[in-house]
Amino acid sequence: MADYSRITLCLAAAILATAFLFRRRPKLSPNREPPCIPQLFCIPYIGHMIGLFWQRTAYYSNVSKKWNLPIFSLSMFGGKVYVVSSPDLMHSLHRQPRVVSFWFIEGQFTTLLGGMSKASADALQANLGAADRESSLLVEGLKVTQQAMSPQGGMEEMNRRAAAVVRTRLDELQETGGTNRVDLWGWIQHEITIATTESIYGLGNPYRDPKVESAFWDFADDTIMVLLSRYLPKALAPKGVSGREVVVQAMNTYFGTGAYKDSSPLTSARYAALKGHINDEDLARFECVNGIAILGNSVPTAFWTIYHIFSDPALLVEVRAQVEMITSNATAAGSGRRMRKINLRALKEAPLLFSVMQEALRHRATGTGPRMVMEDTMVGQEKYHLEKGAAVIIANHALHFDASAWGASADRFVADRFCGKTPAHAFRGFGGGINLCPGKGFAMVEIAAFAAMMAMRFDLLPADGSWDEPGQNLTNMSLQIAPPGKKVYVTIAPRQEAHDVDWEFDS
Repeated sequence: MADYSRITLCLAAAILATAFLFRRRPKLSPNREPPCIPQLFCIPYIGHMIGLFWQRTAYYSNVSKKWNLPIFSLSMFGGKVYVVSSPDLMHSLHRQPRVVSFWFIEGQFTTLLGGMSKASADALQANLGAADRESSLLVEGLKVTQQAMSPQGGMEEMNRRAAAVVRTRLDELQETGGTNRVDLWGWIQHEITIATTESIYGLGNPYRDPKVESAFWDFADDTIMVLLSRYLPKALAPKGVSGREVVVQAMNTYFGTGAYKDSSPLTSARYAALKGHINDEDLARFECVNGIAILGNSVPTAFWTIYHIFSDPALLVEVRAQVEMITSNATAAGSGRRMRKINLRALKEAPLLFSVMQEALRHRATGTGPRMVMEDTMVGQEKYHLEKGAAVIIANHALHFDASAWGASADRFVADRFCGKTPAHAFRGFGGGINLCPGKGFAMVEIAAFAAMMAMRFDLLPADGSWDEPGQNLTNMSLQIAPPGKKVYVTIAPRQEAHDVDWEFDS
């Protein structure tokens, strides 16, 4: 966790930056603007910022719970932040992607976090306004990503590659007899990082270098500090900036040597879309930041999926039974060894496994969906007026714990919740509307493959004797699903019935 002296300095910088951004007081708003919530502790101007500093993204949910409003306004130095906490408003937001824009936020986030040049930043942020009709480089790049990550594009091949890496690494784990005591978060973080990046970057995968992998996570875990300390980054976010530069250098080499030519359709298509519009250095910086989209939420989703399955003995039995139904059993002709193949295409026929993943995304959600209001507009069946220049925060945790949408069990983890019908617009695990995560299909199958083979081949036992709730670490507010608040140590032991068996995925 970042030390509080750095956080305090960055908070001061954020306050000054916010004061600068909102130095012009907005015009009087119409009566139909969302209700404005009083400042925390009645402290003018910075009360809400203090709340965010101490409670992080949980502040939005806590305010929502206290005031029980579908949408409300927080005032910060004369500027406005509209917080959406009801699924009833999601449809009207989704219908206005250029007016209530995630793309604007994404362009700002990517260029600032990557430390990109002004020329490249201008290119990526151009034509994102509500009235712009010319082609946007950022939006075109996202379209290319969506195509490459579709079943008709390269998704299935990427899933096969990732599954093959998972199988190979679990073979090695079984050969060594498992582990006596391992930090479950650290172990899963490494396994998902390797499987994912191998499938995306191919033989020249920069993340094969442990220094690059470690540097990336130094950067990813420090993103908020890097953003807040944009004018003094090396002084206020030294670890994050140093990690970023290691990854950027590795990506520069990767693209410069042409290693991307033997990669996934995703990497090749994205490179082709951006090359010629931004310089080579900034291509590497863009790809460094893209690692957060690739890995930032897949890792915690995989962790919580494994945690919930193995910490619940009855659930583990059910998951194993469903995976067993899509696993073939044969004997090798020459060696006489048993061969077991989990059908990768049929994984969705193990609905409980996919339900656990989605419920983990719902129950453990800590992030937000940020937007910028590009033009004055109305939402909620013309009920609420949103003012140009204000930010919109979709409070995912509040939506995911809304009892009117999810019922009386909204605050509990229910493993089979997604086996049946779920409320429209109330689930924000992968975003929504036109901004739905393009990697959703890939990530779900990859994590399902990892969890399925883990369940069939290994037992995970709590090293300290019991599965205790670890809570969640809310430090990194850029994550949609936060990691555990304390370390979870486990023993990973091969199952007796999985011995002397050759395991594979059948695609």
